[in-house]
Amino acid sequence: MKQAIRQWGVLLFLLVLWPPLSGQAQPLPKDDLASGQEKEALERWRQMSPQEKQQLRERYQRWKSLAPEEREELRKRFETWRGMTPDEKRVIRRNFERWRTLSPQQQERLRERWERWRNLPPERREVLRRRFEKLKALSPEERRQLREQFREQRQRLSPQEKRAFRERLKERRQRPQKQRD
Repeated sequence: MKQAIRQWGVLLFLLVLWPPLSGQAQPLPKDDLASGQEKEALERWRQMSPQEKQQLRERYQRWKSLAPEEREELRKRFETWRGMTPDEKRVIRRNFERWRTLSPQQQERLRERWERWRNLPPERREVLRRRFEKLKALSPEERRQLREQFREQRQRLSPQEKRAFRERLKERRQRPQKQRD
């Protein structure tokens, strides 16, 4: 009986005090930045054509159908993109447009070369990077002379030396591929 009276007292106390407590609690102010972004997004949505809206819906569905790991990878890439300077973004866009103009065979060749590059040890990549920078620093005339020297050296090789050179090159290219398998 005492417990029932105590429960009724607590309930009565809460009923009496609850309205003033709830009156004192005020809703948290909305973040002005988020609210502004939401308004901008809503305005962009309203200005879209029905086709654009449908494309956006389809993109969202593709996003939802991705595996969580893929979504996380895309989020990371997006954050990287957002952290880039406008010049870096411009270079990437230009490269992407160039990529789109390549034939499927050229794209495949480039993919293979990229894979070979990625599979090189970091030290080797650094050596090649430095060599490329030196080559880039040369004038067009100096580069032409260098190519000519290389061509002459290659022509002086015997057929056996040329074959051995091609074999070594082939082995070097296949080495990273074997490491992947």
